[in-house]
Amino acid sequence: MKARLEFDLTEGDECEFRIASTAMDWALTVYDIDNELRTIGKYGSPFKTVEEAVENIRNNMFDIMQQRNISLDIIE
Repeated sequence: MKARLEFDLTEGDECEFRIASTAMDWALTVYDIDNELRTIGKYGSPFKTVEEAVENIRNNMFDIMQQRNISLDIIE
């Protein structure tokens, strides 16, 4: 079985193309963040405040995204 996605890059589908072509990187990023949250839920949080936890997880998310060469700027 085969599937094909086709984008008309001259008609403004660039954003959709970039999102589709990096979908696996986005899925793996969500998977990594889910694992981090699951670990915190299972073993407790090393953070003193909710704000500290959110900041740490968000920074970790951006680190993962940078490693995979993806960015939220892709979404227009």
